[in-house]
Amino acid sequence: MTAAVAVLLCLAALLCLLDARLVQDAEDGFAECNDFFYQGSPPEGFSHPAHARLCQRHQGEASFATLYSTEHRIPVYSAFRYREGSTGGEGDWLLEPQLDDPKSSVEEAVKGSDVSEQIGGLGTNQALEEDYASSDYQPGPLFHRVPSLLTNAVPLSENVKEKWAKDVDHLIERLLPHCGNGGDLHLLAGTVPSNNKIKDKVTVPEYVWLAACCNIPDAWSFGVIKRTDDVDSLEEVTMEELESRLPGGVKLFSNQCGGGALPPNLATVSESSTQTEDEPPVKTPGAFSRFFQFLFCITYEIVKSILCLVWFLVKQICNLIFGRLYWIWTAATTYILALSSVLLNIPCDVLYVLADILCGFVRVIDNVFSVVCLVLRLPTRFLCDMASFPYYTICAIPNVGIDILGGIWGIFALGLQAVFGAFGGSFSVASFAGSSVFQRFVGQSESYEN
Repeated sequence: MTAAVAVLLCLAALLCLLDARLVQDAEDGFAECNDFFYQGSPPEGFSHPAHARLCQRHQGEASFATLYSTEHRIPVYSAFRYREGSTGGEGDWLLEPQLDDPKSSVEEAVKGSDVSEQIGGLGTNQALEEDYASSDYQPGPLFHRVPSLLTNAVPLSENVKEKWAKDVDHLIERLLPHCGNGGDLHLLAGTVPSNNKIKDKVTVPEYVWLAACCNIPDAWSFGVIKRTDDVDSLEEVTMEELESRLPGGVKLFSNQCGGGALPPNLATVSESSTQTEDEPPVKTPGAFSRFFQFLFCITYEIVKSILCLVWFLVKQICNLIFGRLYWIWTAATTYILALSSVLLNIPCDVLYVLADILCGFVRVIDNVFSVVCLVLRLPTRFLCDMASFPYYTICAIPNVGIDILGGIWGIFALGLQAVFGAFGGSFSVASFAGSSVFQRFVGQSESYEN
């Protein structure tokens, strides 16, 4: 797990450090990537409306420059400067978002899956990894000692891709001893398009070529051309011949980098130079020898054909056997994984079922109690009222008796008050009448009247 996390972090750091930008029309040449060209001058004669200038960057500094064809969706050429210890990029192929959306703020070269939702029409002007799927071609870098960008890759067969990388390495090893400081070695790698396209989109190059220029006082230049349909083809040419083989009358280096002079003591690989003038002439064989050579060739071809046929049959049988074994292994592992997943899910499913049963049982009990309470609610209240009726009735008798006694006592008191009131009134009347009579007899009537 720790190793996997470390790899993911490294890839994320690579994506953050690797960026590219689309050079605008107002900028001169390839902007900060002009140093990759001899005397800071890009090649001439490659102007076309469908060509876009890219300045590729890596780890915060310019890495190489690319003139990209949005029509063929392959690089026209890429410019490099040899650096000691430089190696190719690792990880996924990256692309340039601004090729499809010049207004995009994403200036970093990123994976297509990371910006597929942000960039509209992704792949309209450049090749994507899925364009190579289900084809006989792979994205092959023009120069493999730089980061992995699809803007520096062309469709090549697997064998040609591997052989081209070895040819470039071998050529650099031959040229470096004649260029003093390796940093003075400028390289241009490019393509010549063909009429063949992958999915009618990405053009397969007819040739790939490499031009080298050593920027020292005794400057020299050198070039090679490789056909993409021939693994072993590699033609060494002068700069003048290379420029004549490219369409449009182009000029790769200023003044052909030293006037087209070749590097000193450079050994040629052409078969015509393998035999020196001092070697003795080869004797022509006679008719008898040619007959035996003819028989030998026929026998050799027959044995070779039989061996090839046997080897083909052996490969087919092995492919059939191993294919069936692989199919059985895949089916068995898939079945075991699915069965394991089901078996591991059984305890969880059982617990879920038991929990559902328990919850259902609790709900049933709750419903039963609710029904019982609903049924017993009215009789229970009635019985409670009936049971409490004697209590409230008996307890009310003393209060009623007290109220009756209170009423009788009130009547009796009212009668006494009436009797005493009558006696009092009679007494008052008698007293008043007696006092009036008495006053008259005494002679105080007038005074009394006044």
